[in-house]
Amino acid sequence: MTGLPSVVVCALGGTIASSADPGAGAAIRVSGADLMRTIPAAGSAAEVSVQAVRMIPSADLRLADVLDLRDAVQAAIAGGAHGVVVTQGTDTLEETSYALDLLTSFDEPIVFTGALRNLSVPGTDAPANLLAAIRVAASPCARGAGVLVVLNDEIHAARHVRKGHTSAPSAFGSPLTGPAGYVSEDRVRLLNRPNGRLHIPGIVAADGCHVAQLATCFDDDGQLLAAVPGLGYQGLVLSAFGGGHVAAWITPVLSDICARIPVVLASRTNAGEVLRTTYGFPGAEIDLIRRGLIPSAGLDAAHCAVLLRLLLLASVPRADIAGYFEQALSADGLVTVSARRQDTSGVGACG
Repeated sequence: MTGLPSVVVCALGGTIASSADPGAGAAIRVSGADLMRTIPAAGSAAEVSVQAVRMIPSADLRLADVLDLRDAVQAAIAGGAHGVVVTQGTDTLEETSYALDLLTSFDEPIVFTGALRNLSVPGTDAPANLLAAIRVAASPCARGAGVLVVLNDEIHAARHVRKGHTSAPSAFGSPLTGPAGYVSEDRVRLLNRPNGRLHIPGIVAADGCHVAQLATCFDDDGQLLAAVPGLGYQGLVLSAFGGGHVAAWITPVLSDICARIPVVLASRTNAGEVLRTTYGFPGAEIDLIRRGLIPSAGLDAAHCAVLLRLLLLASVPRADIAGYFEQALSADGLVTVSARRQDTSGVGACG
């Protein structure tokens, strides 16, 4: 026993666990234990153990994998871990970290990290990102902050973080708020502490519930939108133009969809809040909200799809969904979503 905080690293694969043979592309072949050997300085920050949960590209991760991850995190904390680090690919890190933020309510820090450059590339960011994440997971100042994401020495709240570049080490940012903090040498600074959070308990399976995610486009004919309910989706997230606008001729299609399943209105800009009361022309936000679309507040479409799916899996009544979206970024303390087995509106529930 060293007297240091205990941190468990849950490895899911991704670029951070990848290397390349000469003449071949990178592949996932680096174990969590081998990755830890690249950062001997971690021994002065925490007592670290590693658990392999998955070893796959993050594009292959599913909600069922996140539920298994939740169980692994719960077991680690029940076993005395002061914090948990999750390593995975960056392609879906926005979604998985936010899903775990909604599915858990631990005070112990849970920190996601990854890499944009695999371990065979000069200047790989994998060791530095993992070391910074371990320092945050071991830090008392990260307690109670919800799930965090650490890359490029920046700390982000899972509900705000977005990947904004295909390959740059600085790919991750929080456009709405900026970083929550940073890591410098062995110091962790959480300067912009996230507000309260939503917690959706009781979800044990991901089967039977899927949410479509579509973006409107120039001269959109609406055929893809119209097909969504008939394909068996239980909800839809629509990335609209600007502050929440679509072409006027699509509005009857959206009215029909809203009569059948919940539709969340996001912006394809992925930055800023969907408007509520500024524009009144047909297809603008006032018109769409009047037709039943749910404004996403400041969540981007990727985060909206995660939240809507989990609310539907929890059988939250249709009438309550908008309220939870309103609280998603500005909850006062921990808000536990009331999971019910019947949808009183008769539409939009799973399970």
